[in-house]
Amino acid sequence: MSKKSTAKRHDKKTVPAAVATTVVATSLETELSYDEMLTELEAIVSEAGVRLAEEEATL
Repeated sequence: MSKKSTAKRHDKKTVPAAVATTVVATSLETELSYDEMLTELEAIVSEAGVRLAEEEATL
């Protein structure tokens, strides 16, 4: 077999494991209470409103 096909198979096996590890680590670190989630959501909505207003002002 060529080196290229061997490298491709190796990459396919390692990527999902790395992604799964990242997802698990991230979910463990970011357990938020209801109030914290609500505050984060309000901040996201506020930022989106500002961004939309800026876009409308430039049009």
